[in-house]
Amino acid sequence: MQVRVGAGDSLAVGRLTIELDAYRAHLADRALVLTPAQFDLLAYLVRNRDRVVTRDELAVAGRLEHMHSVDVTLSSLRRVLGAGFIRNVRNRGWIIEPDAVSS
Repeated sequence: MQVRVGAGDSLAVGRLTIELDAYRAHLADRALVLTPAQFDLLAYLVRNRDRVVTRDELAVAGRLEHMHSVDVTLSSLRRVLGAGFIRNVRNRGWIIEPDAVSS
C-alpha cells in the first residue's frame, strides 16, 4: 500500500485522498461528507496505516469523550466509505485495509 504525503498536507491511499488543510476527503471522484470526528479518525487511521490502532488512540484523535463514541463514529464512517476499508482486529483495534482502499 502506498501512502503519499504531498503539498498542502494531503494523504492518499489508493483511491482515497485526504486534504488535511482543507478538511476534505475524496474516494475516487466522489467527495466524502464527513463529520469532524469521522475526518479525524480517518486521517489518524491512514497516518497509522501499518499498525492496528486502539480505541483509546482513536478517542484522542477524534476528540471523543466517551469510548462508545469511537464505535459509533467508526460505524458511521464505514457506512460512508463502504465495506472493507476499515477492519476490526478483535480485542485489539482497527486498521485500514490496503486492498480495499486500492481496488
